[in-house]
Amino acid sequence: MNLWPRRIITGVGLLLIIVLIVWGIVAAVRAIAGAFSADPEPQSTPQSVVQSGALDASGYTLKGGQEATADGLLTDGTTIDIPACLDRDITATAKASPVASGSAMPVTLTLENRGSVACSTSLTRFNLAVTTGDHQVYDSSRCADSQQSSTTLLLRPGGTWSGALRWDGYVYTNGCTAPAGGASAAAAGTYKVAVTMGTREVGSTVVDVTPAPTPAPQSGAQSGAQSGR
Repeated sequence: MNLWPRRIITGVGLLLIIVLIVWGIVAAVRAIAGAFSADPEPQSTPQSVVQSGALDASGYTLKGGQEATADGLLTDGTTIDIPACLDRDITATAKASPVASGSAMPVTLTLENRGSVACSTSLTRFNLAVTTGDHQVYDSSRCADSQQSSTTLLLRPGGTWSGALRWDGYVYTNGCTAPAGGASAAAAGTYKVAVTMGTREVGSTVVDVTPAPTPAPQSGAQSGAQSGR
């Protein structure tokens, strides 16, 4: 009786069973290792909101838990802080009408917040510079005492504020120093009136200074000349 075929069949079956057992162990080990090494899902949006010192697309640096909104910087969904306006978000226009030589020139200043966050500013951040050609006539930033109000101005996104700056119509040395003998009235001509914020010009206009009116003759002198004929 030949036993070789039976032994071969039995050996192949045993080998197949061993291979299946080993494959099962390897698969189980890989599954366990994969469960521990799986990366957590990214949470980019919440982390970016709470990250301290994060620079928001609005341009403001957010502290932990803050969010930039149209009403200001919202903290924890309950507290609103109004930040100082970013220079890049503020635009200004200046308008003035012709005045006679020696007369003060009011300059209407209009500020607009073109950012996406409500912010605060003050007229003390803005200065008035007057030039004619290459000659500087006046520069309020060089004055020791600011003539502008320190009242806080609140500007919503797209909001505007209008007020007045003023040049007294006289020519100064170095922008704000009266020369020896006193400041003289600006001569008739064309002048550039610019509004600056720091070193940046944010608005300007060109305006004429007209000749001072000729004083009318005194009536007393005329009557005296007539009486002497």
